[in-house]
Amino acid sequence: MKKNIFILFFVLLTACSMRLSVSEIEEDLGPSLLEDIAENYDINESEIILNSFNLVYDEGNSYSGLLKTTYDGMQQTFSIDLLYDGETYLYEWELIDEK
Repeated sequence: MKKNIFILFFVLLTACSMRLSVSEIEEDLGPSLLEDIAENYDINESEIILNSFNLVYDEGNSYSGLLKTTYDGMQQTFSIDLLYDGETYLYEWELIDEK
């Protein structure tokens, strides 16, 4: 019985430690978001400046946050909804402000 509990604990510990932290997700996902936004608006990705990307953990596999960029002298704010299962990102973004 002790051996089974130890194996279960080890599996849970390993599974939890393999997930990225919020800051690691931000760093990893930011460039993909810029690429997706550039493709959607048919603009050159290199012309978009990433000002900030901040996520917060909601619950389960859910995260939400704001992505702030600059393009062509204008500042954009995008809302980000993210599902992350430890391996795969599934996200939606929406432009919510442009100044």
